[in-house]
Formats: sequence, structure tokens, C-alpha cells
Amino acid sequence: MADHFKLEPRPATATPAHELREADVLAYLKRYPRVLLSQPDLFASLTPEARFEADAVVVDMQKFIVERLRRQVDNLKASSEKIISNTRANMSLVERTLECALALIYAGSYAEISQVMHEDMPLHLGVDAVSVAFETDRVPVDAAYFARTLPEGTVARLIGANAYRIRPDTQGEAAIYGTAAGLVRSDALIKLDASEALPVGVFAIGCRNPGYFDKTQGTELIAFLAQIARYAIGRWWLTAI
Repeated sequence: MADHFKLEPRPATATPAHELREADVLAYLKRYPRVLLSQPDLFASLTPEARFEADAVVVDMQKFIVERLRRQVDNLKASSEKIISNTRANMSLVERTLECALALIYAGSYAEISQVMHEDMPLHLGVDAVSVAFETDRVPVDAAYFARTLPEGTVARLIGANAYRIRPDTQGEAAIYGTAAGLVRSDALIKLDASEALPVGVFAIGCRNPGYFDKTQGTELIAFLAQIARYAIGRWWLTAI
């Protein structure tokens, strides 16, 4: 005859075979971080109020999360404002560069080009000196106010085989900047290739602040302006010499 056993209910106070440890709960939440987000009722029930109990601070989880989200929003806002500010500054620089380019194109004489390069461009671009120089021993008389002469090989020595050179910290050369050389502590040099009208040359923009021009910055706008200046100067070069 088979034995029969009567199953007695386990006392409510019986200790489970395996108790969850705090470390187990934390490990699970780290592995599945969206559990509380997908269970708002559970999250609300687990969120205690901030209070002191038995000389220990019970952390208000909701307050902690809100503060963290607020910091993230503030960081995003700061980043957005910086992007907007940089975009506006870049757009302003583009507009000012185009204004200088149009002034060079519409200049009707070397005297007007001289005014644009010595007065208008430094003011519009926020720099201290704008100059152009060519490897030649003679320039048109009217262009002598703004176009300087350089010994042969000077451009290669200054710029090398590249199309441009940025000098964050330098001493301006009188051969390029003339009397404004003492002001220049940082500049950008753009090589002007030789053509039927013009010899090889250099377009230079200098500033009194060291580090104003940085080697990591783009040179597209400066190069564009340099080529516009080259075109404007070359229109009367051969006929004026």
C-alpha cells in the first residue's frame, strides 16, 4: 500500500530559499534600464519622499532624475545657442566678404582698388592690414599705392608648394605690409598664380592679435577674396605699365 503524504501549507513567515539582494536588483535595473520607465505605476510606488530617517538620508529618486534631465536640457540649450551664434557669425562674415568682393569688381580704377584694400576691407573684415605683392621689379604707377614688389622666389619661400599659409604668430614683413608691418602678429597668405597679365604674387591679410588666424580654420573665403583681387588688379595691369 502506497504511503500518502499530506502537504502542509508553508508558514507565511518562512524564509525563501533564495533572497534577492540589493546588488541583484541594481544589476537587473542596469541591464534593463527602461523597466521603470515602462512601469510608471511601479516607479511611482518606489519613489519615496525626501526625508531624514534614522540619521540616514533617503534619496528622492524622482528629484534626482528631474535634476539630471534639467542639466541635460541646459547643456543642449547652451550647445544650441553656441551653434546659432557661430552660424550667425559665419553668415555675417560671408556677407562682409561678398561686399568686399563686389567693391573690388566694381572698382573703376587702381585708386578705387587702393581705397577698397586699405580702408574698406580691413574695416569690413575686422583686420588691421590687407596687402598684395607680386614678384616683379615694376608695377603700374597707379597701383604702387597698394601693390608691392617682391624679389623672385619670395612667394615660394613664404608659402612653399601650398596654395596658402596660415601664420598664427608672426612678425609682419615690410616687403608685404609696408608701414603696417609693425601691427601684424598673425596673418593668412594666399598664393596668386602667374597669368598672362600678372606675375606670381601673394595676397595677405594681417591682424595685430596673435592667434587670430588659426591653422585649423578654413581658407575658402580668404582664397575667394584673393582671386577677386587678382582679377580686379589684372584688368589694367599690362596697359598701365
